[in-house]
Amino acid sequence: MAFQYIVVPYDGSQNAERALEQAVQLADGLQATLDVVYVDPTQSQLLEQQLAIPTHELDAYFAEEEQDVKDRLKALTSSAHPSRVTVLQGHAGKEIVRYAADVHADLIIIGSRGLGTLQEWMLGSVSHYVAQHAPCAVTIVK
Repeated sequence: MAFQYIVVPYDGSQNAERALEQAVQLADGLQATLDVVYVDPTQSQLLEQQLAIPTHELDAYFAEEEQDVKDRLKALTSSAHPSRVTVLQGHAGKEIVRYAADVHADLIIIGSRGLGTLQEWMLGSVSHYVAQHAPCAVTIVK
C-alpha cells in the first residue's frame, strides 16, 4: 500500500519532534501530502469555566495563539511538499481520529509519551487512543 496522505499530530514533545521528522522524510520520499495537526485543548477547557474575560478578548487570544502555532509548524515542515498545518480544539485523541477520518488519511505518525503500562492505564494516552480508534494505519514513534 502506498501512503498518499499522512497525518502527524504535534504537541511539541521530543517524541512528537521525532515523529514529525520521520513523517517529513516519508512524505518526501513517497511524494505524499503531509498534514500536521496540533490539538489545542485550552479553548475548550477555558470555555467550560466561568470567566470574567470578555469573549472578544478570548477570541483575539486564541486567533493569535493559533497563528503562532501554524507559523512555527510551517517552518518545521518547510521541506515537505505539499504540506498543511491544521489547529484543532478539544480532546487530542478524539480530534486526531476524527480529523484523519475526515481527510481520508492513509497513515498517522504519532509520537509516544513513553509512559509505562500503569501510568498509561491511569492517565490515558493519546497515542494509545489513536492506535485503537484510527481509521487508518498508525505508526508510533518513541
